[in-house]
Amino acid sequence: MKKIKLIFTGLGYNNRFQAYTKIYNSNNKLIYEGKTYNGELELCLKKNNCYRLEAISKDEIIDIWFYVNKTRKCYLFKFRRSIIENNPITFLLTDYYYSNLPIEKGELILWQK
Repeated sequence: MKKIKLIFTGLGYNNRFQAYTKIYNSNNKLIYEGKTYNGELELCLKKNNCYRLEAISKDEIIDIWFYVNKTRKCYLFKFRRSIIENNPITFLLTDYYYSNLPIEKGELILWQK
């Protein structure tokens, strides 16, 4: 058995807007059923075997076979229509000293942790 991580792009954060997933072995027997968390799923699967993945998010479906080998630890899957792209995040930035004064211009640099 090998611990692997399935990463799904185009999903939400934490437990919001996540994919419902099913994983079948090569005999088409259901071996896992559940939801992703933070766009990821960790589980243990047998090495050198093929698995079928079904993932559903909103009305989009990923139905694909993947192979677990000895070296690879992460597998990346992409939903064509990203939930985050469809629901942009907006926020109001205010001055530190004047809480009701919105900042109208300037430069904001964001980075991922």
